[in-house]
Amino acid sequence: MEPNHGGAGILGAGPAAGRSRLNPAAPAYDPRINRGSEEDRCCFLTFSNGYPIEEPRVIDFFNEIFGPNCVEKLYIHRPVGQPSLFGKVVFRSLLTPALVLEGKDVKKYIVDGYPMWCKKYDKEKAHHGRQLQSSEN
Repeated sequence: MEPNHGGAGILGAGPAAGRSRLNPAAPAYDPRINRGSEEDRCCFLTFSNGYPIEEPRVIDFFNEIFGPNCVEKLYIHRPVGQPSLFGKVVFRSLLTPALVLEGKDVKKYIVDGYPMWCKKYDKEKAHHGRQLQSSEN
């Protein structure tokens, strides 16, 4: 005996099709366009003191693990006369930060023998830091 699903399938016009509250004139979802804000697609990176990792190597690292061209932008803080200690990576997909963190608050990676810690970018904390920095000037 075949199960009765009450309609012609997922794409068919089953009994619930006439009750949909979706807008039939809405544009289709396209992840290349509807990908979330830059802050939602970011991870904050920290490096060990004295062991910065060069920008091209960070980009290559993420692209090798999470797919080619997964990185949209990379910002590395470069203080004059000191090694870089932190940066921010912006991914093309909203899902990539979750894959990078693997459900953890902080995820440690080793890149060319050097540690790199990743955590979710906190836009509130970053905004607060910019306010403190501008009030000090």
